[in-house]
This record gives sequence, C-alpha cells and structure tokens, in this order.
Amino acid sequence: MRDQLEAVELGRPSGPSDVVFFRGIDVFGLPALEVVTRVSKLTAIVADYEDPASFVAPDLLLSFWRPFDGDDQPDDEQGYYFNSVLVAPPGYYDGPRQG
Repeated sequence: MRDQLEAVELGRPSGPSDVVFFRGIDVFGLPALEVVTRVSKLTAIVADYEDPASFVAPDLLLSFWRPFDGDDQPDDEQGYYFNSVLVAPPGYYDGPRQG
C-alpha cells in the first residue's frame, strides 16, 4: 500500500518498565511456549513454516519471533522468550497488496 503503514514490529524491551501486552498476555515477559498456549485459547496460532521456533496467528496477523527454540533453557533469553512481535493486517505475508 502506498504511503500507508503496513506493519509494526515491536522488539523485546531492554528493561522491566516497558511491557507489551496482547489481550492481557505479556508477550515478552512470559516464556514463548506460555505465550503460544495463551494465544491459542483466543485464536489459531501455528509454527512458522520457515522458522519453527517462531509462531504466527494468521487470522490476526501477529507474528512472534525468536532466533531459536530454547524452551528447555530458561536462562537463555534469546530462545526461551520471544524477541519480537509483528502486527500487520491479515494477508500481509501473501505479498504486495493492491490499493
């Protein structure tokens, strides 16, 4: 879309004073699998086919990213928690939109 915001990506806050919530779910403060479990109670969420350590809620177009799966390593923040979340209109990953 020309001259319009298409997506917003939020990165993991560097300090505890900044918190990002989606419907009461702390997307960066909770372990990644806990975020997936809670979001799955609200909408469909699936592993990203290109990056299975990350997840997409396609009906909302929320994309949760982390560089690797560290679900069994709570001391390794890079893989245990999500590092970013993308918010975009559904269909964002389908390619350029006509507008």
